Amino acid sequence: MRTAVPHKRVAHAAPKRVVAVLACAVGIAALAPAAAQAQSGGATPAPTAPAPAPTTTPTTYEQVFPVPGPHTFGDGFGAGRGHRGQDIFGACGEPLVAVSWARVIFIGTHRRAGNYIVLRYKKIKQDYAYMHMAGKPAVRKKQKVRPGQLVGYMGDTGNASGCHLHFEIWMGPWYRGGRAINPLADLQYWDSYS
Repeated sequence: MRTAVPHKRVAHAAPKRVVAVLACAVGIAALAPAAAQAQSGGATPAPTAPAPAPTTTPTTYEQVFPVPGPHTFGDGFGAGRGHRGQDIFGACGEPLVAVSWARVIFIGTHRRAGNYIVLRYKKIKQDYAYMHMAGKPAVRKKQKVRPGQLVGYMGDTGNASGCHLHFEIWMGPWYRGGRAINPLADLQYWDSYS
């Protein structure tokens, strides 16, 4: 009868370079949470948000979120009253910026929309409406704007309850044969990196 003899495993010596790289990787991984906490002023980093829904705007174009300051989302598309956009609440007088390359095609005042502007990004056939703006816009009709350029300030003009931007995206011309689409996915995507 044969007795089982354990096999000796021969440990191969790892090259010094591999050991050094692994030691660095372990050290960096151990320091990452502390570095993140130090960069955030001691606050614990927030958990990562789920990936936003697919956007309607091609991602190869440069776009930014229309409210660069602190904000919250309010009523969304279809929330009643013929609501064809997304409300974004912020401080009265908060700057509002162009979401993309565009031309100012409308500037006006309406009893429900208050002070408003409409930008057209002709290349991708989209119009962007900004409503309830405070005072006069910072742009003029037919002016070209770039992403992030100041276009006006958040207000509560028209039929608004609280300072907010009512933001609409239209596929095709605004109220001239185009159709309003739900802008939330695009806004969340732009907000994720703006």
